[in-house]
Amino acid sequence: MSNYDWLISKLDAFIRKYYANKVIKGSLIFLSCLLAYILMVSVSEYYLYMPVWLRVTADSLFVSLGLTALVVWVAIPLSKMARLGSTISHEQAATIVGQHFPEISDKLLNILQLKKHADPNASRALVEASIDQKAGQLWSLPIGSAIDYSKNKKYLRFLLPVLLVGIFILVAAPNVFRDASDRLLQPTRSFEKPAPFQFIIKNSPLQTVRNADITLKVEVKGAALPNEMSIELGSEKVPMQVLENHHFQYTFRNVTEDVSFRLFAAGYYSQPYTLKVVQKPVLKAFKIAIDYPAYIGKKNEVRSSLGDMTLPVGTTVHWAFVAEHTDEALIKFGDGSAAAIPGNNSIYGFQYRFLNDTSYTFTLRNKQANVTDSYHYAVQVIPDQYPVLQVQEFRDTVTGKQILLSGTAGDDYGITRVLFHYKVSDNKDKVVTEKSLPVKITAGSLTSFQQYFDVESLNLQAGQKVSYYIEAWDNDGVHGSKASRSEMMSYSMFNPKQLDSAINANAQQINSGLSNSAEQTQQMRNDFKEMQNKMLQSQDMDWQQKQALQDMMDNEMKLQTQIENTKKRFEEQVQQSKQKDYSDDLKEKQEELKKQMDNLLNNELKEQMKKLQELMQQLNKDKAFQAMQQMEQENKLFDMDLKRMQELMKKLEMQMRLEDMANKMNELAQKESALQKETDNGKKDAEALAKQQEDLKKELDSAMAKDMKAMDKLNEQMQQKQSMDKPQQQGKQAQQNMQKSQQQLSSGQKSKASESEQQAAQNLQDMANSLMAAAGGMNMEEIDADIKTVRQMLTNLIRLSFDQEKLMNSVQYVSPSSKQYIANQQEQNRLRSNSVMIKDSLYKMSLKSFKLAAIINKETTELEKNMGMTIASLEARHLSDAITRQQYIMTNTNNLALILNEALANLMQMKSMAKKPGAGMCNKPGGMSPKPGAAGKQLSDIITQQQSLGDAMQQMGKEGKPQQGKQGEKAGQNGQQQQAGAQQEGENGNAEEIARLAAQQAAIRRQLQELGNMLNGRSGNSAKELRELQEKMDRTETDLVNRRLSSELLQRQKEIMTRLLEAEKALREQEQDNKRSSRTAQEMSRPIPPELQKYMQDRQKLLELYKTVPPQLKPYYRNMVEQYYQLIGSK
Repeated sequence: MSNYDWLISKLDAFIRKYYANKVIKGSLIFLSCLLAYILMVSVSEYYLYMPVWLRVTADSLFVSLGLTALVVWVAIPLSKMARLGSTISHEQAATIVGQHFPEISDKLLNILQLKKHADPNASRALVEASIDQKAGQLWSLPIGSAIDYSKNKKYLRFLLPVLLVGIFILVAAPNVFRDASDRLLQPTRSFEKPAPFQFIIKNSPLQTVRNADITLKVEVKGAALPNEMSIELGSEKVPMQVLENHHFQYTFRNVTEDVSFRLFAAGYYSQPYTLKVVQKPVLKAFKIAIDYPAYIGKKNEVRSSLGDMTLPVGTTVHWAFVAEHTDEALIKFGDGSAAAIPGNNSIYGFQYRFLNDTSYTFTLRNKQANVTDSYHYAVQVIPDQYPVLQVQEFRDTVTGKQILLSGTAGDDYGITRVLFHYKVSDNKDKVVTEKSLPVKITAGSLTSFQQYFDVESLNLQAGQKVSYYIEAWDNDGVHGSKASRSEMMSYSMFNPKQLDSAINANAQQINSGLSNSAEQTQQMRNDFKEMQNKMLQSQDMDWQQKQALQDMMDNEMKLQTQIENTKKRFEEQVQQSKQKDYSDDLKEKQEELKKQMDNLLNNELKEQMKKLQELMQQLNKDKAFQAMQQMEQENKLFDMDLKRMQELMKKLEMQMRLEDMANKMNELAQKESALQKETDNGKKDAEALAKQQEDLKKELDSAMAKDMKAMDKLNEQMQQKQSMDKPQQQGKQAQQNMQKSQQQLSSGQKSKASESEQQAAQNLQDMANSLMAAAGGMNMEEIDADIKTVRQMLTNLIRLSFDQEKLMNSVQYVSPSSKQYIANQQEQNRLRSNSVMIKDSLYKMSLKSFKLAAIINKETTELEKNMGMTIASLEARHLSDAITRQQYIMTNTNNLALILNEALANLMQMKSMAKKPGAGMCNKPGGMSPKPGAAGKQLSDIITQQQSLGDAMQQMGKEGKPQQGKQGEKAGQNGQQQQAGAQQEGENGNAEEIARLAAQQAAIRRQLQELGNMLNGRSGNSAKELRELQEKMDRTETDLVNRRLSSELLQRQKEIMTRLLEAEKALREQEQDNKRSSRTAQEMSRPIPPELQKYMQDRQKLLELYKTVPPQLKPYYRNMVEQYYQLIGSK
């Protein structure tokens, strides 16, 4: 490097140092001024609270002067220092250096000028050498020292004081700079001088929705608190509402734009505030499309308004809406999280399927204003209910095995199918058979159905049970079809022990019910007597007497309920007994008792209640008293019927127990005979045979201990005791022989054991025969005693009839004032006493007879009543009434004689049957179907006997037997003719011959009745024809008993013969047809019972009525109609 180049580089370094010095100087000056300005303005603002214009000016000056100073004093020197832009030249730098170093004066400048202005014509080398020489002279000159940085220290005297003051303020009172800077940085905002309290606005954020009201709430805190406050709105100050605890409020009404305000209190202003107005999201248009599940058959719909909804389960809802000023739309279901609703151009839409009750909330949000709007609604979901099933069970009243299940199945949207399920299980609940059958139904949400079911077709065995129920399925398209089941119903075949227990339990209930009914009847008789006494003591029917009648009516109702319950028990017992092999005689007695019980309920008891009601309306005391007397008499008859029925029930129970015991003994006899055969066979060892004998003996011991004891206990309760000595003796002999057999087998004596077993089997068979004979009433001693008693009663009745007839003839022609009239009264009293004895005897007899008991009690009660009224009429000298009642007495005695005559014939027949070998051994006498031709032969015998009877009556007519006039005519009408006829009858009548004919006719009628019973199960009209002939024969008996041997009687006899011959021909043809159709008839199923057919027809009418429901009805009203039909259908 040449000296000149070195000199130039030294000058360049000088220039940089020159500008660096200027930067240092400018920075110190700039900082001093800047800090002084900031300090001055901050302190001024902190204490003076400069107005806005001054703060704006101060801020403007700070920015403008600061920037200018920064550029001039710092930025420009820095740029020149970096040789950016124009800088001082080398000549200027040389001048500055020459000024600093006087010793070189302008030498440096001359070198530069020489270099610059050198003559190009001169020698360049010479010039360069001259310049280099002169530059070399300046080699040691420190050019850079011409710039002295230390001279800038003088500016620190300005900067340091300002800096120290600022630091002091910052440390001692930092809020000066903090508060001042806050206000200075907001030059346009007005700041008031702080008050001794704080204005605290509670509204955060301070904004409201356009066109809405907002209440500004302010609280003040501090050492000194104002009592009043105003709000400055523009140039107006409005007082604010004062609240408690130094709170104030002011309401802005219908705010449409931003509002600026200040608060003023106690001479102090708050800072300016601005109430911002934001735009609320707006729901402009809305549409809801509702898609119902297809299976409910409801048409989809569209709604144009929001609101709560009630929807079927599975309904899908589509929402579409337009929302303005909305940045985001959300929906929330129930307690779930909110989900965004997709939208475009303010149009939003979504869908949801409702399965449960829920609520949903729409939320529209404006993010910029942070404003939301919500819409909350609830949706009630109508679940698809389970089908509603109502089933009624009806059974035939004969066997209970023919069952009709009838009912309705309803669903909110329809039934798809109804099934009938049944299963057969044994006594261990093991399923034997199980099956399901479809049930025919009608269309619609409510369907009616009927299912007929015959248990007989299942051939249930003892101990088996059939269980069955109805099942209905709906058409649920959301969760799948649902089913509802009816309650499980069943029909059980009792095992023998269960059946015996059930029958015995019902027997106890029946006896208890009849006993309670009898006690109630006795109490009612006492009430009748007490009521009569009260009537005699009072003149008119008062309120208390009518109340007593009402109480009697209530007691009658209770009695009716009691007897109805007893009847139900009896009918249940009859049904249970059908499962056992009882005799036809027992079944006939059951049927007869059922008829008598029906008569008690439907005739006697209802008639009493009817008369009680009439009596309550009766105002005349005399008529009421007469009605009360008549009712007392009828109640007495009712009481007799109840007691008689109670005794007959016990007799029936005894017969059932006897037959059960006889069947058990028959079975034991067969088992004993089988044991004997095994003993004779010798294949089994003696020990096993002894064990078998021991088991059979235990069965017999159990039967003797339990069954015999139960029969003895029942026998003690019966008025007519049953002799049980013979069966018990035979049973003891069987026990002894069984014990002997067991001992002999144990000792290995099989031959002797076989003999003992044979004797035991015979004892058991004899015991069974004795029991069956006792059950059938074929005890010879009892039959002979009954025959003797009936003959005696029949003789007494005939004597009473003749005596009454004789007395009646005497009364007609005797003056009431004569002594003979008094004698006639005494005679009537004697006849009354005789009738009482006859009545008592007949009542005892009625306790044995199932068929004749009811009519015997009725006739004896009528006889007693007519006897009493006859005596009363004689005492009152009312001859016509007395004669009329005497004629009624004769009718009663004749009817009773006819009944006894029939009873005597029955006893004679029983005696003849009892004498036959093996009598009483058959469990079901007469229960077998007659062999072909047997009925025709029996009818032929009846025709022969009837022809003989007709010839006898014809012969009596030719011999001039007189005809007795009808006895029902009132006395006093043609009295002389009646007297003449009666005298002639007394002279010529042959009562014994007529009675013999009447008995013969009764016997023929019974044979015809037996034949009718045999033919009752056959098709055709033979049985009906025979019943009509029985009625004609019955009328013939009545005429013969009343000694009315007239031409009408003979004509009737001819009609009977003609119809008997026609019946014989028809029966012969029918038997031939039955032979041809017997197999076909067996294959036919049993017909549906009439009571079930009637119910099915009634249900069909209801179904047809249901079909008339107008299909155009709204679902709600249609369901109401269907529910109504369902309700009336279940009744």
